[in-house]
Parts: sequence; structure tokens; C-alpha cells
Amino acid sequence: MGTGTRTGNSRNQPTAFVLNVSLAGLGAMRSLGRAGIPVKGFDPDVGHVGFSSRYGAAAQCPHPVKEPDLLVEFLLEQARQLDEPAILSPASDAFVLFMSRHREDLKDHFRFILPSPDVVEASVDKRKLYELAERAGLSYAATHYPDDMADVHRFKHDLEYPAYIKPYYSHLWQIAFPGAGKGIKVFSAEELVASFERIFPTGNQAMVQSIIAGPASNIRSVRVYIKQGGEVLAAFTNRKIRQFPTEFGRAVLAESIHDPDLCEMGLRFFRDINYRGFGLIEFKRDDRDNVLKVTDLNPRWLKTVNLATDAGIDFPLLHYLDLAGRDPQPQMEFKAGVRWLDAIGDAASAWTLYRAGELSPWSWARSWGGVRSHAVFARDDLKPFLKEYDYGRRLARAPLNLIRRR
Repeated sequence: MGTGTRTGNSRNQPTAFVLNVSLAGLGAMRSLGRAGIPVKGFDPDVGHVGFSSRYGAAAQCPHPVKEPDLLVEFLLEQARQLDEPAILSPASDAFVLFMSRHREDLKDHFRFILPSPDVVEASVDKRKLYELAERAGLSYAATHYPDDMADVHRFKHDLEYPAYIKPYYSHLWQIAFPGAGKGIKVFSAEELVASFERIFPTGNQAMVQSIIAGPASNIRSVRVYIKQGGEVLAAFTNRKIRQFPTEFGRAVLAESIHDPDLCEMGLRFFRDINYRGFGLIEFKRDDRDNVLKVTDLNPRWLKTVNLATDAGIDFPLLHYLDLAGRDPQPQMEFKAGVRWLDAIGDAASAWTLYRAGELSPWSWARSWGGVRSHAVFARDDLKPFLKEYDYGRRLARAPLNLIRRR
């Protein structure tokens, strides 16, 4: 099942509703649109790149966190305009959590597949994720869960610094601390206390973890699609090469890999928790003990969604075909060594590593060999690329921005 697969006349097919049309949603829209599937994208942020894609009609919608009841009504109104139930395809934490919490409101009007409510909650609440990992016999970083400042003061001198403060709910964290990244690295007990004095008043919950030693290239992921009856339709493994920010960031260069042991570890986890639908479990190998430790779980599309597509497994299309009742065949074969690139993000990451003496210009240039997949760029859908890079102005500013990081 490649990106060129077409499924027939779009008039005879259910519409796909892609919920959130940032980079992850854009990848899903392209997969589905190229297959001739009618696509509608919905997002409260009209600045997201999917609004410019030729592969779907995008519209603004109520916010899944701030206006969930309005969003239910909005989607039901959209459903009433269709001849048959649309297929929901979530591309953000906020939307997948919304779908799970409102599944009773949505189930008679849409087709969708999700893990159990407890598993969805664990995918966005890191404390619950680590509890799942522990029950499945998987390792994770040593973690403290303070409920108040008294708890922080109780363990502040027991930590090995630097340590990392990570939110339970990343989508709520981003609202309270825009631009703060995935969390806060602290180097002393004083910094730990000062950070939680800022965090608790916002209502956010956060944990404190030991830092898993090693570079971004130690990070591995397993992606699966599991039918409602429990059949595994697809499994895919990849690794990060670089991320930005370089220590706790999102992928900017990633690669498909064949790793049967990693794949089996991921599949065993998904089976143990009775998982259904699309899922990604992420691990990082700790250089101190050589153990793979769970870092993340995602039941929705990520911005690297098209890495798997370009390597041979089109997860958004497989998900659609399954929910449309097309009985797709299992897709377990893919090409290793296919690389996915976010060019601007990788330039920032490479510059940081170069300044630290960890990456040479030659090694950086050579690492782009094998790139076949891109975060935004697509020859058949250029408008999102032009919009994301401000019609070339962002590219022109990139060298100056890098110099300013010095």
C-alpha cells in the first residue's frame, strides 16, 4: 500500500475528518487525499499549514480543550451534512483526548477507533503512562510526583542533578508555558523549588525525572495499527537521529530501521494493555545501563507520520480503509534507511551540536543522505511549504537566526 494507491470514486466513500491540521494532520491529509478520499480538516488555529493543502478542505472549529461542548455540536452539524458517517482521524493530544471523553456523543455519528479510555488518558498523562509501563514490565526513568510544595521540599535533596520537570499533560503545559518546550531542566534544588513555585499556581501537574543518558539517536519508536478484533495490521520501527531542542525536543531528522527485538517489545506492550487503533510507543536507551526506557505513548498522528508512508506503510490510509470496511491486508514490510527531515529544525539542531563540538559540517551534510521524506515539502502540494516558510523569508532569515544563537 503506497502513496499512489487510489480507493475509487470519492463520491462513494466516507469523508475523512482530520482533527488538527498542523504538520501531523497535513501528513494525514496528503495520504488520504492522494488516494482520492474526500478530506475535511478541522482546527481552531487557522495559521496551521493544512489550511493551505490541496488535499483537503480545512475549516476553523471550536477548541477541543477550551470549548469541548461547542466542538461536539460543531462536528454533529458537519455530520448531518453527509450521507454516511465520516471517519475521525485525530492528529493532536487535545483532539484525541476530546474524542475519548466524548465517545458516547460521537459514536452514533462517526466511525473511529480508539484504545480504552484509561489508555487514552495514559497517553496524555505521563504518570499514568509510567504506571502502565510498570504493569507491562517495562523500564522508565526514576520519577517523583509532587502534589504540593511540601512534597518538593521533601525530596529536593534526594535528586541527582540535573533533573527534568515534565508535565502530566503536555497540551495544557503548552497553554500555560508557551515556548517552554517539553519541560524544564533544573540544575539544583533551588531551581527545582523556583520552578514549581511557577508551575503549581497554573494548575498544571508535573513530575520530576532523572535524565536518561545518551544522545537523540538512542531514541527508538514502534508504530502499530491494531484492528478492533485485535489483529495487528501494521508495525513499523524508526529512530531519531537529531531533535530540537537537542536534549529534550521533537524529531528533526529520523530514519526507518529494522529492529525485530524493538518491534516485539512494542507489540508485547500494546497486547498487554489490549490496545486498539494506531499507536506509537517511544523508548530511549540509557547509556548508563543500556536499558530501553519508555518515554512516550501516542494514539494519534505525529509530524513524522509520512516517514512510515514513504518507507512503505501508509498508516492514515490503512486506518481509513479499516474503518471504511475495506478489509485491508496486513502491511508489515517496509524499507529501512529512509530518512525524514525538518530542514529548518535540523539546521538549528546541527548548529547547536557544532558549537558543542559534537557534529562537523561534513557529518551534518552526509546525514542528509537517504532523505526521502519531508516535514512540509511536497512537490505535488507546495502551498503548505511556502506558507510554513513564509514564502522564502523564513529560509532567508535562518542563517541570521543561527548566528544569534551563539
